[in-house]
Amino acid sequence: SDMIAKWEFREGQGTTVADTSGVQPEIPLTLSGEYAWLSSWGVRFTNAKAQGGAAGSTKLYELITATGEYTIEAWIAPNNVTQEDAWIAGYAGSASSRNFLFSQTLYNYELYNRSSSTDDNGGGMPALSTADDDELAQATLQHVVVTFDPVQGRRIYVNGQFTGDDDNSGGGLLNGWNESFAFILGNTPGFTFPWAGTMN
Repeated sequence: SDMIAKWEFREGQGTTVADTSGVQPEIPLTLSGEYAWLSSWGVRFTNAKAQGGAAGSTKLYELITATGEYTIEAWIAPNNVTQEDAWIAGYAGSASSRNFLFSQTLYNYELYNRSSSTDDNGGGMPALSTADDDELAQATLQHVVVTFDPVQGRRIYVNGQFTGDDDNSGGGLLNGWNESFAFILGNTPGFTFPWAGTMN
């Protein structure tokens, strides 16, 4: 009942991924770059992005800052565990200026969040990262959930299990978010940090 945006990748062709959440305004994503549709609902990203418009993305700003918390849920299969700073999902204006970023570096998943407890002027540093020794990011289909709330801060769950990585930055407020940013999958707005893998 609290879902505000949803992309199911059912189209199978074309350059648009529909937001099927039913919450207005919708955020249709435009695909560009090197990508391929999957027959089983999904898109394979090679060096591509799926980006929404800033106008539609304002619902993320309005609804998330109103509650001070959010969850991002994804079914993903990384192509490899050698890619670094690879953008999976972000709400950003550029590679260095974003409200949140969910990314992959080698065997790690990372979550950046701009708040009063992190870098409120740029990219939400420092990142919350899964532990190197756990090697949780794998080149196979995984269910990954990242969350933020003002008390516990950021958390990462892989295949239904909390990773155990605590957010030393704590929670904080989201009053520094920029409402002019756009939601994006698979890359930065300028194609500088591509993520290779499939989203379902």
